[in-house]
Amino acid sequence: TRTDRGEAIKVLTLGEMVRRFLEREERRISNRPHEGITPARFRLIRNQCRHFLDYCTDGRGGPKKQVHLVRRGFLDAYQHWREEQTSAMDKQGRKFPRPTTLNGEYSTIKRMWKEVALAEGFITRDQLPEIPYAKSPKDQSYRRSSFSVEEWVQLEKAARTYWIEGNTRYDKKGNLLGYHQISRGPDKGKESDRPLTRNSLYGVNKGKGTKRSPRAKQQQVHRQMLYLAMRISMESGIRIGSLRKMRWGHISENKTLSKEEQQIWCLVEVPAENTKTGRWYQLSAPIARHLEKLRKLTHPKSKQDLLFRNQSTGKALSDRIWRDGLQEMLVESGLATWAEGDSNDLRKTDITSGKNLTWYSFRHTWITFALERGVPIATVCNNCDTSIQYVQEHYFHYDAKRATDALATGRGQLKGATGCEIHTSRTHRALIT
Repeated sequence: TRTDRGEAIKVLTLGEMVRRFLEREERRISNRPHEGITPARFRLIRNQCRHFLDYCTDGRGGPKKQVHLVRRGFLDAYQHWREEQTSAMDKQGRKFPRPTTLNGEYSTIKRMWKEVALAEGFITRDQLPEIPYAKSPKDQSYRRSSFSVEEWVQLEKAARTYWIEGNTRYDKKGNLLGYHQISRGPDKGKESDRPLTRNSLYGVNKGKGTKRSPRAKQQQVHRQMLYLAMRISMESGIRIGSLRKMRWGHISENKTLSKEEQQIWCLVEVPAENTKTGRWYQLSAPIARHLEKLRKLTHPKSKQDLLFRNQSTGKALSDRIWRDGLQEMLVESGLATWAEGDSNDLRKTDITSGKNLTWYSFRHTWITFALERGVPIATVCNNCDTSIQYVQEHYFHYDAKRATDALATGRGQLKGATGCEIHTSRTHRALIT
């Protein structure tokens, strides 16, 4: 009303709103787990605010536009505008930005308007812009996939037999090298499961013979570490983010088991700061032998050392090593092929089955296999720090035909008044008596 009368009022511009919001968010940065935000989260919020300001600048008044003059449908064209800014496509042929990315930006924009413009009285609740919601196309699935039994066997064998040894089953054109008969030794005349060539990974002898440079030897150690990480992930169901932060001090023996079983099973403590849920939990997994191999491979000096650390710097393995390592294993096993535009700087693969296979897929596979083996759903959930509701919605499919044995567990027999058998517990029989 004062604006209509031409009176002077205290106003807030879009640019000033963004600046105040970022100042508040920066003060929330904390190194304490689950208290405030991380520096990486702040960088994401800052990028989201930058996109918002660019949108405002593109013919919509710019950063100097006053917030109380912004119309309710100001963000209606935001998704279309963001999609026009890039023609990039991901490996599954989906266009960036994805709906999940846009909804994250919408959430930040909504918070900014509420916590600054509305909270400080520059607008009323009726003047808040309407925040849209980006929906995923019905014919596209963004859920990570799991491995089938055949795919897992194929991947593990190829990684163990060839990839961690620096060998390959394929030539430069992607054709199988084939197999050959052993020419000497006790196995002379038998078919070999080794490729015809053994190429150096790096250095001046790359692709020419068996001599390895120091960097190639270090790279081979990293390959062996990633192979063991794959086995640990597959047999524990732990999240990949928690696995990458695991330290030797988090491993302990299960004293309730026999000496023989302790050589297979061990306990893993996952601190709250290493979990997605912010809850401490402990899991049991048959990974003791994998950990022993990893210990001999990396020679940790203290319990505070990370399980998976760069052998040259001592720091955690980079995202690139984890990402490229899995893609190379998938290609070597025949589950994927190198995509068009692939390079050493940016590895791209096409999954043969069309699945979205990532490091997280091993966790999905573990949960699926555990349920198929008949492990109680409560045990599965507690051992991998997830909720029963989530597992029921995404993994568990109740089959009444196969549930009879489980439903009859622990029940006795008692003749009922009708002459039919009633299965009941000792406590129930006492109450009836």
